[in-house]
Amino acid sequence: MEKYEKKGQMAGNAVGNIITLIVGVGVATLVLIFVGSLGGQTYQLVEADIDAITNDTIKGSVKNGIVSGFEALEQTGDYLPIIVLAVVISLVLVLVLSFTNFGGAGRGSAL
Repeated sequence: MEKYEKKGQMAGNAVGNIITLIVGVGVATLVLIFVGSLGGQTYQLVEADIDAITNDTIKGSVKNGIVSGFEALEQTGDYLPIIVLAVVISLVLVLVLSFTNFGGAGRGSAL
């Protein structure tokens, strides 16, 4: 019986990485959309309760907390394209290195 050795590389891991990237970007985008929408709707529902607070210090603290939360959400949304670009660049580098001798891929490379 002849012995066959596996040569070359399988792209299964690369395909999995690409699918993970697409799903991750989609989930991150949906989270930003839904958190913003639901947060605004929730604020509208409780705005009357907040305005009914008689202590001005507490009312101001609650409103400042809400404004800070929305500012943080907006800032996170602004940085999402940069985060996606970093993930895409990392994925491309991993794919390129896995198809070269630098990636090793079980061939005993020192890297």
